[in-house]
Amino acid sequence: MSENLTREWINFSDQMPFDKNYLSKSFNIPEEFLSYATDKDESARIEMDDETKSLLIIFDIPFEDQTDVAYYSSGPMSFIVTKEVIITNVADKKMATILKNSKLVNHLNPKYKTSFVLHFMLAIAKLYVDRIRILNRKRILIEQALGKTPKNEDLINLMKIERSLIYFIMSLKSNSLVINKIKSGKYLKLYDEEKELLDDLMIEVDQAFDMSNISNKILNEMTDSYDSIINNNTNSVMKFLTSYSIILTIPTIIFSFYGMNVPLALTNLPKVSWEIICLLALLLSVLLTLFFVKKDYFSKR
Repeated sequence: MSENLTREWINFSDQMPFDKNYLSKSFNIPEEFLSYATDKDESARIEMDDETKSLLIIFDIPFEDQTDVAYYSSGPMSFIVTKEVIITNVADKKMATILKNSKLVNHLNPKYKTSFVLHFMLAIAKLYVDRIRILNRKRILIEQALGKTPKNEDLINLMKIERSLIYFIMSLKSNSLVINKIKSGKYLKLYDEEKELLDDLMIEVDQAFDMSNISNKILNEMTDSYDSIINNNTNSVMKFLTSYSIILTIPTIIFSFYGMNVPLALTNLPKVSWEIICLLALLLSVLLTLFFVKKDYFSKR
């Protein structure tokens, strides 16, 4: 259903057919624009309807992911700009509340449509920067935890951060294309004040994009490093266990030989043969142990 925030600003918050028909007829808006505006999978873009002069802008916005695969995802926020009103829709209800309460937008006048839309976009761009900083803090905490006691949960959380950053990179790239189209002046009138605001918006989006890329590269390098450490630790443990098993095998092999019913060396000394055999097994085990120590096979580094 729709929500009249002011006479010039309507937030279209649901997909009820009655509201779509009402808004389409009341403000001469193409019905497909309203369908695009409520499609949660719609990609960021800008489109003008030449007949009604209505403008559709879809801008990707970050929000908390409701699944277990990422901390954040992204989805569309839609603006439909007409001569009479601005109609907005946000896929995530929680994010809609955050935006409506934002200092950047809660004192804006929808009569100045270009300024209104650009300020809204600037608020969205700042949300990206804030969310990326939150992800970076999470990454640092996980990195510290992995340095002490590595856990599978920490590795899963790193994967969530990585997916969140990938979502952000894709969305910010699409948002940048939308901004460049607005910058052409073909879709919205741009006065000096709006041009400065558009430059600020572009700087903020570029900053968020660069932060996402840098954070993702750091995360990839860190993940590769931990993969190498885990593989190295596994190899060290296997080397230690193999060496230990070989040493324990020596006495077993010697005693097995002397347990056979065949003539062997030292068996003609009944009083001392078993002591000599034990000493032989011990001597070979010690020599092999010294060899493995020299080769650093017992190191767990």
